[in-house]
Amino acid sequence: MTEPEQPQPNIFIDQQQMAGVWSNFARVTASPYEFTLDFVRLDFGSQPPQGVVVSRISLSPLMVSQLIDALQNQWTHYAELALPPEWREHGAPPSGPAESHGEDPSGPN
Repeated sequence: MTEPEQPQPNIFIDQQQMAGVWSNFARVTASPYEFTLDFVRLDFGSQPPQGVVVSRISLSPLMVSQLIDALQNQWTHYAELALPPEWREHGAPPSGPAESHGEDPSGPN
């Protein structure tokens, strides 16, 4: 027996937030009860680079695991469409965008 599909929520976005913000760096911190994601716009024109947090999101551990799953699904779909054919011909693409650029996916620390 299949479970009934749950209705999808109606999600609205304020007109002022519709354009979003640009971030070129993210920092993740955690406590025993929540994760905090800081999305930062770094200016590499100054030395050392200066940054400003453009968005801070606090999430429960459950939401983090759901976010990881959703990002992995979206990355897989994106990679199938956007990665060069030779990557697809020679096996699976990198498991995430940071690994494809030789970066540590966990970020600095």
